[in-house]
Amino acid sequence: MLRACARACLLSSRTYSSINFPTPPSLNLQTNNLLSQVRALATRGQLNQALLLFYTLQPPTHCNQTYATLFHACARHHCLQQGLSLHHYMVAHNHITPPDLFVSNHLINMYAKFGYLHHARQLFDEMPRRNLVTWTALISGYAQWGQAVNCFRLFAGLLVHYRPNEFAFASVLTSCGDSYDDGYGRQVHALALKMSLDACVYVANALITMYSKICDHRAVYDVSKDEAWKVFRSTESRNLITWNSMIAGFHCRRLGAQAIDLFIQMHLHGLGFDRATLLSVFSSLNGSNGLDDIVVAKFCYQLHCLAIKTGFILKIEVVTALVKAYSDLGGNIADCYMLFSETSCHRDIVAWTGIMTTFSECDPEESLSLFRQLRRENLAPDRYTFSIVLKAYASLATEHHASAVHSQVIKAGFGG
Repeated sequence: MLRACARACLLSSRTYSSINFPTPPSLNLQTNNLLSQVRALATRGQLNQALLLFYTLQPPTHCNQTYATLFHACARHHCLQQGLSLHHYMVAHNHITPPDLFVSNHLINMYAKFGYLHHARQLFDEMPRRNLVTWTALISGYAQWGQAVNCFRLFAGLLVHYRPNEFAFASVLTSCGDSYDDGYGRQVHALALKMSLDACVYVANALITMYSKICDHRAVYDVSKDEAWKVFRSTESRNLITWNSMIAGFHCRRLGAQAIDLFIQMHLHGLGFDRATLLSVFSSLNGSNGLDDIVVAKFCYQLHCLAIKTGFILKIEVVTALVKAYSDLGGNIADCYMLFSETSCHRDIVAWTGIMTTFSECDPEESLSLFRQLRRENLAPDRYTFSIVLKAYASLATEHHASAVHSQVIKAGFGG
């Protein structure tokens, strides 16, 4: 009898599970308030609190908007494990069947940002319906993680269905500039011209970066043939990234004088700059052919003052670049060490390797002393650090110590 009743109840629940019974207004109001709190917490970056509240709600009350907000927050705040758990929870409870386009787009974006491109592609392939955001999210993921071939192929597939937006163009151009044949980049540029998207600042910035990477660095510089400079000059609505891209483009082609001149123009126009600007300009000082060494050294000092005035001197990357610039320009090694010492709370292995490089030729014993000090601070040397140490030992001709370092190199996994 009990079994018969149980079967009857089960059949009744299956029969009526597809019927949407009206929910009392008070319950709807309470649920909506809780979901609003979840979205508010996630938007403010309090993701763990948002998820804790979300999981306490009854599953039927969950909605697409809330899932999308949480997946977006996971991607934005680099919370991979929380995103994976949330996706598993959603699938396990069959909350969204078939997959909602809005939620799926956020899922693809999350997996793409974390480099889980296989997961993102599987979701993409399984979607019954896609829109431009879907395609662009996966194209951006391929570009971000250096999968140029997949990026370009997906972009070609997008053209069959939609008119690409500026973000899709920018992603594929960035990918072409990194590792793909420059012919593909020029084809994408031609398409952007045809669609009048080349003037968009995102596309222009990507074009500057692409042309800076694919140019012949060995050729004598000819401004009339500089495609990156042509794009920069023709871009009317430039932003900080536009200027940084062009300065970085000059730097990567060892055109330090042009990078310095552009930064001066930028400063004279009253435009702001950021950490990336300073890093490119400091790195360009050693390649400033055609400028007097005294002029370059004076400019380096002025940049140093500017970094102090703006507070960027507190950034370890800026200090490291400044130390290298002073060292390359023949500055006082004691001044370089003082700069390094003033960053004691923020020093990383790049900073240590930089100051060791400064000492390696003029004072190899001090370079080795710095190496021992970084080991005492429990920092893990990388292959560049070890190469500087071996160079210092070679200068001192101490085979026994060099062999000891070699054993550390092998132990650290850099001996292959």
